[in-house]
Amino acid sequence: MLIDKIKSNFLFIFLSILYFPLFKYYIYLNNNKGHTFLTSDWLINYNYGFVKRGLAGTIFFNLTSDPDLMLDIISGVLITIYLFIFYFLNKSFKSQKQNLISIILIFSPAAFLFPIYDSQGGFRKEIIGILALFIIASQFRNKNYRPYLTLGAFIYTFGIFSHSVNFFFLTTILFIIYKFYQSKNFYDYGLFIVPTLIYLLMYVVFSASENELYFIRDNICDDLRNMNLFNLCGHGSFDYLVWDINANYVITQNFIINERRSEHYIYILLFIISLIPYLFDKNIKNFFAPFFIISISFIPLFVFAIDWGRWIYIMSICFLSLYLISNKNTTNNSFMYVLIIFPIFFKLEHCCKPKFKMDVNYFIDNLNFLIFNLENIFLYKI
Repeated sequence: MLIDKIKSNFLFIFLSILYFPLFKYYIYLNNNKGHTFLTSDWLINYNYGFVKRGLAGTIFFNLTSDPDLMLDIISGVLITIYLFIFYFLNKSFKSQKQNLISIILIFSPAAFLFPIYDSQGGFRKEIIGILALFIIASQFRNKNYRPYLTLGAFIYTFGIFSHSVNFFFLTTILFIIYKFYQSKNFYDYGLFIVPTLIYLLMYVVFSASENELYFIRDNICDDLRNMNLFNLCGHGSFDYLVWDINANYVITQNFIINERRSEHYIYILLFIISLIPYLFDKNIKNFFAPFFIISISFIPLFVFAIDWGRWIYIMSICFLSLYLISNKNTTNNSFMYVLIIFPIFFKLEHCCKPKFKMDVNYFIDNLNFLIFNLENIFLYKI
């Protein structure tokens, strides 16, 4: 009985263990006054006016005035979100017959190995949207699905008001409701469309000027100073808080076109490589349309923000959610088994300095990195 339980929940158990060193790392950061991206972004709040990523921070900031307790709560909540992601991913995995391709895609460097290879890509606010996505994907066979759909909508709504990056899960979510739930009930779609429209309306109506954004930023930083957490206002999330949409566009395009053009070509290559496992499914043509639509919906992220590795990661998670709950038809091509090296074939940096080499040493370095991560499960190394 116990063995059957372990087999049934193997994916949840394995991912939880695999991420254990990452969890230790995040707790270590927050035990040492936090990180200017991985922690500070969760503390941006509405206390001094509407900002596009303030809901989560408003809650954390108003739970306690004890800085150590607040950082402990952030660590605990974010690790719990990851565990729930693994739980609903496991349920999505069990909802359909899977194959080797499914396993390879889950442990792709563009999917669940992404924050392992680059810890700076972990603990970002898109984990809220990822959780909502897998809650919805896991329940399409459940006749009593509406409570889960409502839960997913609540988490999605919390996500978009905490960071606009979660808005980009909407296309995939609506496609799942249409294709897999086969719903004709506007209520099911409205659960996600209505809060999105409210968010967009609030963003337009209450959008702050540059001076107002500096006022909000400086006042939040004053609060952090009073809590002895002013280090979180160093270079990091609070710098980006004062950029309006025009500044985001100008700075990002200057960065991509004039400074790092060749490096962003590598991101395009890595994105293409991340899709290779899908080519070994005979039903690949069924994925062209949804993958293309999802890709088009992500274009604004690539235009207005420089974290291209993160955007590829989020897209890969969206593609994966659809593949796991789709009917599969694996090719008999024996070359497919070369995919077992896919987890070390490349790695994806969250921002700015992607690397890829068709070189044995590059692959060995990636393998050694994963081995080092596994060693950290048992050894207290940071």
